[in-house]
Amino acid sequence: MHWFLKDRVLRGWLWGLGLLPGLGILIWSSYPLSRRLGLVLFGLIAFGGFAWARFRLDRTLQGQSHWDFPGKSYRLLSFPLDLFMVVQLLAARGAAEGHWMGGPGFMWVGPVWYSAHAIVFFGYLFGGVGRRLWGLLQRGAGGSIPAVSPARRRFLEGSVVAAAGIPFAISLSGVGTSYDFKVEEREIYLPNWPRSLDGLRVAHLSDIHVGGAMDAIRLQRVADLTNQAKPDIVMHTGDFLTHRDGDFDAPLYPALAQIRAPLGQWACRGNHDFDDPIGFPRKLGEAGVNLLRDEQAILKFSGEEVRVGGLDYVGRDRDRAQAYAAHTRGMGPHDGEPRILLLHDPSQWLHVPTGASDLVLSGHTHGGHIGIPWGQGALWTVVGAAGFPDQGVFTRDDETRLYVTRCVGFYGYPLRLGIPPEIALLNLRSA
Repeated sequence: MHWFLKDRVLRGWLWGLGLLPGLGILIWSSYPLSRRLGLVLFGLIAFGGFAWARFRLDRTLQGQSHWDFPGKSYRLLSFPLDLFMVVQLLAARGAAEGHWMGGPGFMWVGPVWYSAHAIVFFGYLFGGVGRRLWGLLQRGAGGSIPAVSPARRRFLEGSVVAAAGIPFAISLSGVGTSYDFKVEEREIYLPNWPRSLDGLRVAHLSDIHVGGAMDAIRLQRVADLTNQAKPDIVMHTGDFLTHRDGDFDAPLYPALAQIRAPLGQWACRGNHDFDDPIGFPRKLGEAGVNLLRDEQAILKFSGEEVRVGGLDYVGRDRDRAQAYAAHTRGMGPHDGEPRILLLHDPSQWLHVPTGASDLVLSGHTHGGHIGIPWGQGALWTVVGAAGFPDQGVFTRDDETRLYVTRCVGFYGYPLRLGIPPEIALLNLRSA
């Protein structure tokens, strides 16, 4: 076991963790080349960042001369935990339902291990920038760095060792958040919404991502909460699926079949729903969900006709504006007919023709995954800071409203830190 403690073994292992997932995707993936290259880049960023954070944390702990035990313990434990995380992730790509790695006591090992190092990554990144700025300020002011006494050095080393456990505590605290399903009710005012439909209750679900820990019990909880909200209509904005193989999606359809609403359930497809282009639409229909594939439907409620459109996810290799213009003919602009459009990816909202809908519903972002709540219904998220519609209500110049839900589930690891899932109940109001 002593060879585990050698630096060259650690470096080789982490290089493998950083590079092999991307190479594996490039060689063995059945996706088209352009998609594979995108996944390779994502894999290099996701696992390269993880490996870098692992190395930095290891070096930090090994450098604490008065705290030898934590450094050696971390290095010995990290190898099997890395391996468990990778195998757990690979097992989740197939028919993982019932797999022992997804069972109680095991299902959170990989997610917590990965997400803790994601926090470490950002900690080192922002800490390094802060130190450089501080150094520049000191040099500019002509200051000098005072010598550190042995006693103070030991105190600082102990503080570093204690602080190393903080990301793991934060990540572990997010375990309960990932499946803390709640209905969140919101009022959305629409400038051209008819008074006769004022108060129409829309339950908006998205990104269920059935499979693994999103099992029959949790899906039943989602169905029960949705029914308790007593919506007039239920709308899904895609990504019901997670994997590509096996019967992992079996628990989804009985749960959906139990959801009730006077105007029924309507859905569009997300990017993951194309993994089963034949079986999925059929099984969804058998569960009572009306799937709109670049289609529209006319519903009648309170003496009014409501037009509902569903747009398929469109990849970057197609002209989105042209595709959406073709599939939204007859929707607008503001011809007096109330219109709701289902569109999985909120970033594609900008390509929807002007005035084509009063309200666009989207998911896809999972609410940003990582964020900080700072007020009633207000969240700062990494995705939002990057300029993408992450969660909440957005408005365009043509008065179209977009609502992005924080979604029910997630893809991959349950990395929900400060961003709980959401079953959105939207009360549509006439302005």
